[in-house]
Amino acid sequence: MRVVIQQLAIFLLPILLYAAYLLWRRRRARLAGDPEPPFEHSHWYWAVVAGLVLTIATFFLFEALTEHSPNVPFRPPSLNR
Repeated sequence: MRVVIQQLAIFLLPILLYAAYLLWRRRRARLAGDPEPPFEHSHWYWAVVAGLVLTIATFFLFEALTEHSPNVPFRPPSLNR
């Protein structure tokens, strides 16, 4: 479950950062009396792409940094140590 939460966090981080930036821009425009930037014309596509790239890069990085030895017998995960 922890791995799933970590991967979702990596995927959602760019989207949440962009949403915070968009809210900040809207508030600033409202205070200045300018029209608010439309939410429908935002760059959600790039936020999702950035999240996917970070997630895929994390999978590759995790696999590259995990030590694998062909001489060690396979031991399935269990709750008993």
